Amino acid sequence: MIPRRRRNLAVIIFTLLVILLVNLSWWFFYQRAERSFEEQLSRRLSSLAVLGGRHLTPLSLEPYPSSDLIGYDFIIEILESIKEADSLSEVFIIDPVYRYLATTQFDADTLYYLAALNRRYIDSAFYIGMQQPVVTGGYRVGDLFLKSAFIGLTDTAGAVTAVLGIEADIDYSDDLLSLKRNLYLSGAVSVGSGILFGIFFYFVQRRINSSEQALFLSQAQANLGRMVAVVSHEIKNPLMIIRASAERLKRTPDFPEAQFILEETDRLNKIVSNYLGIAGGRRSLQTVSVELNELLRQVHDQFSRRFEADGISLQLSLSEKELHAIADPSALRQVVLNLILNAADAVRGIPDAVIELQTETSGDKAVIRVIDIGPGVPPSVLKHIFEPFYTTKTSGSGLGLFLSKKLVTEMKGDISVQSKKGGPTEFRVELPAADKKDA
Repeated sequence: MIPRRRRNLAVIIFTLLVILLVNLSWWFFYQRAERSFEEQLSRRLSSLAVLGGRHLTPLSLEPYPSSDLIGYDFIIEILESIKEADSLSEVFIIDPVYRYLATTQFDADTLYYLAALNRRYIDSAFYIGMQQPVVTGGYRVGDLFLKSAFIGLTDTAGAVTAVLGIEADIDYSDDLLSLKRNLYLSGAVSVGSGILFGIFFYFVQRRINSSEQALFLSQAQANLGRMVAVVSHEIKNPLMIIRASAERLKRTPDFPEAQFILEETDRLNKIVSNYLGIAGGRRSLQTVSVELNELLRQVHDQFSRRFEADGISLQLSLSEKELHAIADPSALRQVVLNLILNAADAVRGIPDAVIELQTETSGDKAVIRVIDIGPGVPPSVLKHIFEPFYTTKTSGSGLGLFLSKKLVTEMKGDISVQSKKGGPTEFRVELPAADKKDA
């Protein structure tokens, strides 16, 4: 099964890629259309410039300046015919200092009004002559988008003395601008749709995750019940044999430890019975007032010497006054044992390893804190730490913390963990506080 995080990440990446590819394809086709229109207009203006240059022969240019009105009218007639043939905005002839020699504009100034903007193209046309027209890129003047072409004109001596200019209004610019605005709008709509889809997918995925988690816990609970039933059956028979042997040893004065074996065997049998009952849902805990300091002292006396052999110091830091909580004594003892055994695994091998057991009150809660100086728990592990069968240890079953949380919850308490990289790690068990008189 694909992990939930990877599945969510894959869907998010797929959605972003679809939005990105769709928008890129739109802009790609827009760029191609704009470039195609630009190239077509450039070719059209170049052809008109060449055609106009051929009509304006050196002999026809001799009347410059307009001393010969008949010759001047002939030139204007040629320029007008070029302009009307292709709906151009202006056709004109200018000299090397950018003065109009002839133009189709009736109210034109003496100087070409776009000389500063197109100076380098005009100068190039004077340099190249009639060999090749020079075409500008599209440019904006006020509300107009224009494009111009220039070609040199020669006199009877073959010298380039004037330049024919052809100026066209880029009539497709409005359509391109409208298309560009639509593309911006479409891009915004697609991004908004992607965000809405992401929000919708997030809530749907949350419902699916909750359902999967509930199903997993239900299956785990069923498997746990079956497993505990089998294990309990296999353990109880040897326990009865051990207890019977301890009873026989107890009758002889040479084995005073027999009483300890009997007590521990009974305790172990009770724990197994409790697990069997809890896992099978057939037993509820019997809560009474438990003095937490005394409980932790018993655990300390039982395990401190064993931990010292591994170089682990089990320390107590108890509240000054007695601290009572409503709990099942056997279940709470089992929770504390699970926590300190896990802590021992975490600190084993660390120099001057310490596990600290603390008690305190917090409002109406009685609190047990188990703190170790181990390497800490990664956040990725921390959020699964109370799930059944989840373990990072090769020898662990992944049930200890799950059952601890289940026991604490049934005692109407809460268990939590705080840890960071490099440690320490703290498990906090909160239980309803009880007055001493409730004992």
